[in-house]
Amino acid sequence: MAQRLTRVTETGNGSILNRREMRFKFCIQESLDNNYCFKCLNKESLRALDNFIKQTVDKKLSITEVDNLFLRTKGRGQNYELKVINGAQREVFHYGKDRTPFRIFGYYNDEGYFVLYRIDSKHKTHKSK
Repeated sequence: MAQRLTRVTETGNGSILNRREMRFKFCIQESLDNNYCFKCLNKESLRALDNFIKQTVDKKLSITEVDNLFLRTKGRGQNYELKVINGAQREVFHYGKDRTPFRIFGYYNDEGYFVLYRIDSKHKTHKSK
């Protein structure tokens, strides 16, 4: 079976997002999930967010490079979960480093930005039961 050379994702409006070439960048496009927002962060959590920015945006990594380093998966299958956010169905990705509890959740918009949706500083979401 042939292996795909690039991972290309089609966004909602039919445009193509080339994850290998496009630089990882993120934004806040709408209010964060109420229980997972800045008001819930302590100093350690803010440092973890700052570290994530330094290890991704500051290093000008591509989306594929960030996926390889930080993308959290739940076993086999899709690397995202479908969620309805503000009335629109989104592919929500989950980033974190190794076994540290800090996680961020978001989706990619049409401009290729990772839209921050949830900051989970204590890994309350997707915790093994």
